[in-house]
Amino acid sequence: MKLHLLAALVFSPFMLAAAKLIVDFKGGDKPSTLGSVELEGQDLGCHITSAGNAAFIRTEKDPATGRDALHYHRDPHFRRAEVRAMTGTDNKAVEDRTYYIGYDFRLEKAHDGLVIFQWKKWDKEAAPKQNIPLYVHFNSKLDLVIEYTIPGTDGSNREIVWTGPLSAGGTSHSLGFIINTNNKGKGWLEFYVDGNQQKFNAAHGGGNRLENVFLLTGDTSPKFGIYRAEAAGNSNDGTRYCPSGGVYTGEVAPAGTDRIFNSYVYRVQISDTSLEEVKEAAGI
Repeated sequence: MKLHLLAALVFSPFMLAAAKLIVDFKGGDKPSTLGSVELEGQDLGCHITSAGNAAFIRTEKDPATGRDALHYHRDPHFRRAEVRAMTGTDNKAVEDRTYYIGYDFRLEKAHDGLVIFQWKKWDKEAAPKQNIPLYVHFNSKLDLVIEYTIPGTDGSNREIVWTGPLSAGGTSHSLGFIINTNNKGKGWLEFYVDGNQQKFNAAHGGGNRLENVFLLTGDTSPKFGIYRAEAAGNSNDGTRYCPSGGVYTGEVAPAGTDRIFNSYVYRVQISDTSLEEVKEAAGI
């Protein structure tokens, strides 16, 4: 009896912490553990249900590291391979709460305009308009950039709040986001790269916290994957990359073709309790 009681006392703090996680994805888990799979063809709104080996999100081992991962792949004429998390009625983001997000992944290749994370508002017409509150992508120098969308106007008034190096290729990285959803002008953001807290651009105070921002002006949730930087379409493509019924059965781009993208996601943790609970995925 005493041994059973001791075991309960030793293990219960860990079990309680794990139970608090909103999302607890590990490489090898099915995609639905993270969220809803979204594939898109050449054009915005061209939803793809199946594209064979031309575009997919599936559980595989990363061939470069041997680690279990969620493998995201896009051939050049596909626009999106993302997983949208926190979509259930029981785990949607709410006002006046702080969310801690850890994201451990390896990106095979960076490209100008390639997006690897979004904090995305779903009804972009809902006032105040704010299509993508946080938009994380590579610029022309292949530095990583965070853009914040100022609510109002057409909902796409973005400004750069952080810029820094992030390598692609053989090295994996961990990102950490702390998002506060106060909706009265007192919301804030903190950001970590490989366990190191980042300072925001001088124009936004130059400190560790981006303050006085609006990060929940409607139904908003995180998206993980690879978006945009697709190859330009041709006038004679027709519905080639946007097939009727959403099933693509065309050719697969040969290895080495420009704008083939692969990302391997090893770990995602989301908590509304503490940074400590997502430290494994955030690299802290």
